[in-house]
This record gives sequence, structure tokens and C-alpha cells, in this order.
Amino acid sequence: MWRGDRSARWVGAAFLADWLGSLLVYRRDPYNADYGILAIDVVTLVVFVWISMRTRRIWTIVASAFMAIIVASHVAVMIDLRVTLGTLFIGMAMWSYGVLACIAFGTWAAWREQGHARS
Repeated sequence: MWRGDRSARWVGAAFLADWLGSLLVYRRDPYNADYGILAIDVVTLVVFVWISMRTRRIWTIVASAFMAIIVASHVAVMIDLRVTLGTLFIGMAMWSYGVLACIAFGTWAAWREQGHARS
């Protein structure tokens, strides 16, 4: 995260803050959706979209799309009782790896650009 450009650092910091904030507000209620985590994920989505609009890099748009799917999973659990919380947690974990892959790609692309600029 620290080796990337400004957009990679900001997206990485926002995602790290999302993860830490989710740990702080998580309630161990197996029957009800967690509105605290939803609020944190919505804020993170807004930050990702803002960064995407400012930097105009494709990987930030893809990371925003993965985050939007995570938020949509929260909403699906709240709307339809047939969607279980286990499904939500698996979806959150799966799409989070997509966000991490986008951050890794953004860091790699910035590192590559910096390397070519020096030579």
C-alpha cells in the first residue's frame, strides 16, 4: 500500500479503516443484520467512488464495484429473510479479496510507472 501512488494509498487506507471499524462495531447476533457494519461499508463505498472520480483509474472503478456488491449484499440480507447471514459473510469475504487484488494491481502499476520514469 505504501509503495503505490496516492490513489493506491488512499484506497488501501480506506479499506484498512473499514476492516478495523467493522471489527469495532461487529455484534454477534446470528439473527439480525448488523447496521453498524453496513454504515461503515457505505462510507467506504462513498470514499472509493470519490477516489475513482478524482483519479480516473480503471482499477479504482473495479474496487468501487466490488465494494458496491458488498453493500448490496447487506441490503439483500435486510430485504429478504431467506438470504442468510452466512451468505453475507461469505460474500463479504469473497468480494474483499477482489478489492485487495485491485489495490495490489494499483500499487504494482504505480511502482512500474515510477520505475520507467527513472530510466
